[in-house]
Amino acid sequence: MTSEPDVEVSWFWDWVPAAGGDDTQRQRWTGYVAGLVDAWAGEKVAAARADWPADAPEEFPFTAGELGEAVAHDLLARADALAGNSRLLWGAAFTGEKVRWMPLLVVAEFLRARADDPAYLLAEVGAEGLDGDVREPTVDYVSTERGDGVRVFALAGSEEEGAYGRLDAALRLEAEVDVDVLLRTRVFGLEQMAAIGHGIEALMHMIAGQSAELRFDLAAGRALS
Repeated sequence: MTSEPDVEVSWFWDWVPAAGGDDTQRQRWTGYVAGLVDAWAGEKVAAARADWPADAPEEFPFTAGELGEAVAHDLLARADALAGNSRLLWGAAFTGEKVRWMPLLVVAEFLRARADDPAYLLAEVGAEGLDGDVREPTVDYVSTERGDGVRVFALAGSEEEGAYGRLDAALRLEAEVDVDVLLRTRVFGLEQMAAIGHGIEALMHMIAGQSAELRFDLAAGRALS
């Protein structure tokens, strides 16, 4: 279930602006996301519009630009609803130059590292299983340039969502004061379940690579930028 995909999948990840940002920043980011979605999916949307029946009772519902703006607004609303020590990341997966899945959502929670209890991270990511898991989790350890981490995949399910894959990961960023980052995402569909572990590992390396640029409010346990 969690083996690497047969075809190479590449990954794009980016931070969603945190709640409380100024309107100019949020508008600029919305335009940036709309441009990406247009570049990635514009041809597909244009083809679907061209194939839309002329006698259909309604016009085709959106353009690629409108789709991108809707994605950005939804991401901002989700980010605004998170706790103060959490940030939202969004991503896309590609096969070759073609987008395969988008948007993929990951919640990152920032905590002051417990120097005397690193094993608590295994419990946080459900390494021994969580309520709702229907199979024993698969645990993989990840080494990055700024610290080590773990990622846990399990097939889970609920009456509301049906079957899904849960991926929970933890990364200890080694800095002047260590910071723990918890990453959580849920995916649906066997192909996404098979590939998401590789995607989260790529995200862990991205966060480690950016750690020198991140500013942390360790009293509140959060990343500010």
